[in-house]
Amino acid sequence: MINRQFRSERQYGLAHNEWVHPCMRPKDSTQGRVRTLLSLLLVVLLVSCEAPRRTRRSTYNEPTAVSGSVTFALGQMPAATEAEHLKNSRTAPGLLRRAWLELQMRKPQAALDTAATVLYASDHVSAQDESFARYLRAEAYRLQGHAERGDYDRQRARLLALDPELQRRLLPAVVRPQPSGKPWGRLAVQPRSSWKPRRETRSNLESMKRIRRVTIHHSAMYFRDTQPRAAAGQIARIQREHMGNRGYGDIGYHFLIDPSGRIWEGRKLRYQGAHASGANNIGNIGICVLGNFVRQRSGQGPTTAQIRSMEQLVVQLMHHYSFGGEALYCHSDFKNTQCPGPRMQPIVRKFARQLKSRGIALVGQKRNSAGQKRSAAVDE
Repeated sequence: MINRQFRSERQYGLAHNEWVHPCMRPKDSTQGRVRTLLSLLLVVLLVSCEAPRRTRRSTYNEPTAVSGSVTFALGQMPAATEAEHLKNSRTAPGLLRRAWLELQMRKPQAALDTAATVLYASDHVSAQDESFARYLRAEAYRLQGHAERGDYDRQRARLLALDPELQRRLLPAVVRPQPSGKPWGRLAVQPRSSWKPRRETRSNLESMKRIRRVTIHHSAMYFRDTQPRAAAGQIARIQREHMGNRGYGDIGYHFLIDPSGRIWEGRKLRYQGAHASGANNIGNIGICVLGNFVRQRSGQGPTTAQIRSMEQLVVQLMHHYSFGGEALYCHSDFKNTQCPGPRMQPIVRKFARQLKSRGIALVGQKRNSAGQKRSAAVDE
């Protein structure tokens, strides 16, 4: 009987890969339960430690729209971290956001490459996407110290931009009045004497009233020469045409801008211009951009330098005489004409909208009535 029990107990142990003495089985069973409970407790503790870590882990949502509030937004994480999230993005919103982040990280070449993907990776690029990509490329070139390389991109962005924030960023650098006794502030303006004008016929000139608007023209003559002598000759030619064939008392425009961006003084601002027809000239500064911007096949359009100088001059005059973007006109606003041409008119229109959207209106120093009268009489 004893041997039979011993064998059964030994068989039980062998079946479980061990031999257990009958007297030890209850104790071992208790220890096993304790070990099991401890293991479960350890698992619970590990899970409770991991749970908060998972809830703190933020998820990144790739941009789905192209706009100033999205592309230029202040990130919720470091720029490098967000750029890493976007490294495999192939959508325009994601790529444009990544290019902006790369600019923030001072990586202009990477931003150039990323923006180029938006422009050239597909056969069709929307105007909205292109305007942002062009702006980012221009900023990348500026960051590299080669701002002139981005002139075309910046000009193209200005033509296409509809987003208010992007338009604001594309405004010209001169947006504050520059202290100076001259209406054009510290802008470099070639004096009237530099193009050797004929003496004006004062009896055929009228005193300028209170200045309150600006009108943009083109000369309607193909002109690409950037040499000062050539520009001076062209301006003198315009004066001869105005005085000899049209009976004006002087050249009709107050300022002229050559293809290199030089600004030239024309008729003195103390005299009313002859450029917008009759009463439209009252209180109206005439700016002529040299060139013919009507011919489509010739490919002539205003140069980037001309556009930049025009914008800077307009803003400075607005500040000096206290009027705003609503007072910027094209010649075609007053007369049935193509002037300043289909290649220039959209640029002027868009610039006027940008100025109005920024509230660049009546931002100059407030003048009393005596000061307003003095503004009409500009020193020779």
